[in-house]
Amino acid sequence: MKKKTAKISMIKPALVAVIGALVLSGCASNTEWLAAQNEMTPQEWSSTMPQLTAATLEANRNWWQAWDNEELQALLTKAYEANTDILTARANLRSAAALADDATAALFPTLGLSAQGSGSRRNNTDTESYQAQGQLSWSISLAGGNIAAQRAANYEAMASAMTLEDTRITVASEVAQNYVNLRLAYVKKRIAQMTLENYQQAHEIAKWNYEAGLSDSTEVEQAVSNVETARAAIPLIDLSIVQYRNALARLTGQAAETLKVAETTTVPAAPMSLAVSVPAQTLKNRPDMRAAELSLSAVSDRVYEARSQWFPTLSITGNLGTQAATIGALGASGTGIAALIGALSMPIFNWGQQVTATEQQLANLDKARADYSATLLKALEETENSLTMISVSQRREAALQAALIAAESAAELAMQQYRAGLTDYQTVLNTQRSLFSARESWQSNKADLATGLIDLYRALGGGWMPPLDEDTKPQISGQA
Repeated sequence: MKKKTAKISMIKPALVAVIGALVLSGCASNTEWLAAQNEMTPQEWSSTMPQLTAATLEANRNWWQAWDNEELQALLTKAYEANTDILTARANLRSAAALADDATAALFPTLGLSAQGSGSRRNNTDTESYQAQGQLSWSISLAGGNIAAQRAANYEAMASAMTLEDTRITVASEVAQNYVNLRLAYVKKRIAQMTLENYQQAHEIAKWNYEAGLSDSTEVEQAVSNVETARAAIPLIDLSIVQYRNALARLTGQAAETLKVAETTTVPAAPMSLAVSVPAQTLKNRPDMRAAELSLSAVSDRVYEARSQWFPTLSITGNLGTQAATIGALGASGTGIAALIGALSMPIFNWGQQVTATEQQLANLDKARADYSATLLKALEETENSLTMISVSQRREAALQAALIAAESAAELAMQQYRAGLTDYQTVLNTQRSLFSARESWQSNKADLATGLIDLYRALGGGWMPPLDEDTKPQISGQA
């Protein structure tokens, strides 16, 4: 007996040491790997991952209110309620939360209650039997596999929550982008109509000059060609308008004919105050980055769960009840029944299956790490691109506005000279083309600036609140 006790006392510390080594090796491996990955992030973006709260998420979604645009706000509200991608992500979160609850419940004993009665007749003798009992069962991995499974399920549920938030942000960005594109299409249509009107005026003058013998038919034919070319461009713009409206209808879960977006002559103004606090944000604010890190933690625990199957599992089952010939006698002295069984089990001849299960989880870990790296690189790319777009659009604004003023003046002067017979039609044509291009470039740049802020909203994890200091001036550059 003493020898047996000595052997057990030697096994226990060894088992604890092995289990501890497994846990620590997994944690250390992930910690070092994540640290190496985060070295790719610019120093000014680095910080610890802030705690996520309901207030933070609500502030992110209210970021769009700074645009002061009722149409856009109504579209976003509708999208949050009816977008199919958001509804699917919400259902996935509900399923993941249920699995997490199930994994937690598996850590505790299960208790069942049962009752039964039976009767038989043999040789004119009736026999009855009644029984009531409770059954208790509990199984736990001595290496902590159940705990690792429960922890992994919680990480997976948290990752689903982040995926839902990332879906909301992505949908909001797509809605805003299509809204800006739709408004730009309306503006382009108005510019095309103004260009058509200018070409029609020039055509009337060319026709009058020809009839008066002041020019040949070449100018008239050229003017007709320009009028019809300008007229043919409008249906293509109408097509883009329909496509953007259909996209908004899909994103907001409604029919295109019920979409409430009025025709306009301006592109939505980008609220540059939103960019004030950009340097304070980090890439790890992005829900997809959070989800990738949580998924990595979950897979790490799944690896540990698979490895724990090599160690014994303790199972305890028991029942306690009463059995008697009549219902009234249940619970009386001498009618009690009880049983308690404890067992240790561990694999011996299914090592191949255990190795395969572990290898599968290790492969999943490699994939989770690759997904994390891909998400980080995508975040870096999107942030740099959006900041660069904002910076470039700001630098182009003044030059494009000056070009538009000059083009309007040149086009008006050329038309006056053409009416007076002081210049030819080619000069009018060139100035009108320049005016058309200047108008479209100026409006497109305004749309690019709005698009840059929309992309930055997505790149940095879904919105941020500007500081209350009114003296703080927005500063946008190529870096956060």
